[in-house]
Amino acid sequence: MTNYLLDTNHASWLMAQQEPIVARLRQAQAAGDRFGISVTVLGELYYAVYASQRSAENLRRLQALAGALLLWPFDALTAEEFGRIQAEQKAKGRPIPPLDAQIAAVARVNNLTLLTDDRHFMFVDGIAVDNWRV
Repeated sequence: MTNYLLDTNHASWLMAQQEPIVARLRQAQAAGDRFGISVTVLGELYYAVYASQRSAENLRRLQALAGALLLWPFDALTAEEFGRIQAEQKAKGRPIPPLDAQIAAVARVNNLTLLTDDRHFMFVDGIAVDNWRV
């Protein structure tokens, strides 16, 4: 069984019911895999909803998505990991955006496979990354 953390790009595609991610997720869930988003991703999705032209429709989609997924918190332990990741990436000369470092911290603390198409996550040590949008 694998536990997956969806980055905002994958969660957005899932919210819009885009293939191939929907079919792959259903197949993986049938095999016992679990899926969730972080509080950071949820915030990014709310931003997209409220900035959209069809906010009422998109809010319903987001609420349905959030109700179907696990929600991994950003707590004190994860905050410490965020700081560690930011320092590691700076030392490597490969800094990543702070919100993405928060997402990476949730993945690393909870031993989650991160589903994303953002390449900079591949340079963060200690997290597994996959891309289901290709």
